[in-house]
Amino acid sequence: MLAETAIGNRNRLQDARTRNRLIAGRIFGLGLAVLLMLGSTYWDLSNELVGTALFLAGTILAVAGFFGRLWCFSYIAGRKKKVLVTGGPYSLCRHPLYFFTLVGGLGLALCTETLGIPLLFLLAFGMYYPSIIRAEDEFLSLNFSGYDDYKKRVPLFFPSLARFANEETVVVNTRAFLRELSGTAGFLCLVGVIEMIEGLHSANVLPTYFLIP
Repeated sequence: MLAETAIGNRNRLQDARTRNRLIAGRIFGLGLAVLLMLGSTYWDLSNELVGTALFLAGTILAVAGFFGRLWCFSYIAGRKKKVLVTGGPYSLCRHPLYFFTLVGGLGLALCTETLGIPLLFLLAFGMYYPSIIRAEDEFLSLNFSGYDDYKKRVPLFFPSLARFANEETVVVNTRAFLRELSGTAGFLCLVGVIEMIEGLHSANVLPTYFLIP
């Protein structure tokens, strides 16, 4: 009985952390949106080639992050917290969903054609996500007996191709997958929103109060 209560408390704590992470992400995104509405990229005026290169690199990373997250969701949709998933992206590192979040988020930040916003994103990610990753690692270790062995073989965050193991067949919970797909698709659509905001600045529809390096 006590063990079940402890597991229930850990599950509720994990759910609370997930909710807090989503709220923090939305607040951060709203802050960046306000920053983009009020300011424009410095590189449009000084060196358009640099701005174009930043947007191209950002688009590539955003798309890579999008498909990486979908790859992860195809393995855990409907299975998260129920089974220990160790194949596919989870054979590269223990938290590939967060890794692809970093890749995609950095891509979106680069799509602003600035260097300041990507640095701000990396700083925010580095301050917030390590504690989330450690907490999830502890949760999985406590709830799955095979996790400690998995932990010894697979790196925490940065992928390693040395032990890549794909699964030929994966059973996907379509309802859970489609729910995650809609959220991730919205993430990719932000590339167009960022470009539209920059276009409005260029057309003087939105005023530019400052330049972002």
